Order: sequence, then structure tokens, then C-alpha cells
Amino acid sequence: MTSEEYEEKRRRLEADAADAKKTLNRARATCDDICEELRNLRIDWTEQQRNQPTTEQ
Repeated sequence: MTSEEYEEKRRRLEADAADAKKTLNRARATCDDICEELRNLRIDWTEQQRNQPTTEQ
């Protein structure tokens, strides 16, 4: 491998790594948003169930 080939491959891999890091960060943010929405849904459901009048038989 020549130094030119090395530099070309290094630059390409650095660019790929930077793209992968951006993608990972977006995925983490999306996951965090979905988890928060799910948590809020559970809280809302629990509160709704707690506030419903019970029917006695």
C-alpha cells in the first residue's frame, strides 16, 4: 500500500465514521423521544384508570 492509498483510505474511513456517529446520535435521540412518549402514555393511562369510578357488583 502506498502512502497515497493509505491517506485515501484513512480519509474515507474517517468520513464514514463521522457519518456513522451522526446517524447513531440521531437514532439515540429518536429512541429517547419514543421512550419518553411511552413513559408519558403509561402515566396518562395510570392516572385515567385511577380516576375512573369503580363499579361495584
